[in-house]
Amino acid sequence: MSADPVFDASTAFVAVSRLVDGFEAGRRSRAAAEAAEIRLLADAAAAVARPAHASPDQARRAELSRRALVADLAASTRTSERTVTRLLSEATDLCARFTAGVDALARGEISRQHLATIHDIGDPIDDDAARDEFVRIALDRARQLTPGRLAPVLRAVAERFLDRCLDERRIEANSRRSVEVVDLPDNQAALTLTADATLIHGIHDRITAQARSVIAAREPVPPAAGDTGGAGGEDEPRDTRTMDQLRADILTDTLLTAGPQDCVAGEGLDAIRPTVQVTVPVLTMTGASDEPCLLAGYGPIDSETARALAAAAPGWERVMTSPVTGAVLAVDRYRPGPALQRFLAARDEHCRFPGCRRPVRRCDIDHTIARVDDGPTRHENLAHLCRRHHVLKSIDAWTVEQVSPGVLVWTSPTGRRHTDRPEPTVRFVPDQALLDRRRITREPWLFSDDHPPGTPGAPPF
Repeated sequence: MSADPVFDASTAFVAVSRLVDGFEAGRRSRAAAEAAEIRLLADAAAAVARPAHASPDQARRAELSRRALVADLAASTRTSERTVTRLLSEATDLCARFTAGVDALARGEISRQHLATIHDIGDPIDDDAARDEFVRIALDRARQLTPGRLAPVLRAVAERFLDRCLDERRIEANSRRSVEVVDLPDNQAALTLTADATLIHGIHDRITAQARSVIAAREPVPPAAGDTGGAGGEDEPRDTRTMDQLRADILTDTLLTAGPQDCVAGEGLDAIRPTVQVTVPVLTMTGASDEPCLLAGYGPIDSETARALAAAAPGWERVMTSPVTGAVLAVDRYRPGPALQRFLAARDEHCRFPGCRRPVRRCDIDHTIARVDDGPTRHENLAHLCRRHHVLKSIDAWTVEQVSPGVLVWTSPTGRRHTDRPEPTVRFVPDQALLDRRRITREPWLFSDDHPPGTPGAPPF
C-alpha cells in the first residue's frame, strides 16, 4: 500500500505565486491590446472622416467610405454594424479627449473597465483644461480602486469641474425617468426602472430587508426519517428561495397588489424607511450653499433631496474630516447612540477588503489585532469586514495590518500587499500641490489625521 503524498507547502506557494504572476501578466497584455485596438479604431474613423468645409459631393463620398468601413469591420469580426459604429465613435473621443487614460491602459496601469468609468463620468466636462485635470485625478484613484469603488468617488470629483450644478442637472435628468421592458429567452423578461438614485437605493434596501425577514422566519429544517424531534413533516414544502429570488418576488407582489390610489407621483422620499447614509455639508443643510451631498455607494445627489431626507431622519450625525487628507476624524450625534460604531460606519462605508462594496450595516466590526491577542477596542484597531472576508482573515493565510487609523494593508498568501484606504479619504483628498502648499505654510488649523484633537489616539466623540 503506497503512502499518501506529503503536502509540500513551499511547492504549493511557488505554484500559486506563478499562477498569480501569470494572471497579472495576462491582464496587462490584454489592457495593452485593448489600448492598441482603441487607437486603431480611432485611426480608422479619422481615415473616413468627413473633411472640414467639405463640398456636398465630398461629404457624400466620405459617408459612403464610412459605411463601407463599418460593414467591413462588422463582417470581419461577426459584430453588428451598430456596435462597430459605437466603438468607432468611442475610440475617437477617447483618443481626442482622454489621451492620458488610453496611455495608462496601454501601460497596463488600469483596466478597460476603469477607462470606461472615467470616460462615462468625465464626458460631460466640456472645458479641456478642467477635463485634463479630472483625468489626472481619476487615473490616480483608478490605480488604487476597483471600477465599482471608483465610480462613486469620481462622481464626487467630477462635481468640481462641471459648469452646471447638480441641482440643475437633476431636474433635467429626472424628466427622463422611465420604465423599460426587455424580453429575454426562456419566458423571462427584465423590468428596468430609471429614477432618482436615492429612491432606487431606498427601494433596493427595503426589499432586501423584507427578504431577510422572510429568511429569518423560516421554519427549522424538518427532522430526518425516524427522528421524532422537531416540528413539521417530511412532506411540508419549504421556502428555499435565494435572496435574489425573494427580492424579485417581493417587488413583483408589491407592484401587482398596490393600486393607483397608493401612487405619490414619484415623490417617495417620505416613504423611505431603510438605512441610507447621506453626507450633507452643513452650509447645504442651511440652504446657504449648493455644494453636492453624497449618497454612500453612489456619489453626489442634489441638495433638495438630501435636505428632505435629513428632515425626516430620526437623528443626525456630524462627520468632521481633515482639511488636508479628507479622512474622517470624528463623528458626533444630536441623539444618543454608540459613538464608536457611528465613527467606524462614517469612515468605512463598506467592507474594507480591497474591492468589496458590501455596506457596513451588513458587515462585522473586526479587531485588526485580535482581542485574544490584546488588540484594543479602539478606532485604530477596528474596521468593517463582511462575513466572507472576516472568515478569510481568520482561517486563511491572508493577513491585515492597520498601518495608520483606517488604512489597511492586506498581504496575500503569495506576499502581495494591497492597501485599502477609507473611501471618504480618496474621494475628498485635495491635489498634491495644494497639500504641499498647506504643509509649507503650516497654517495653525491643520493637524495630523493620525492624531486628531482630543484624547491622544482616539477619535473625539
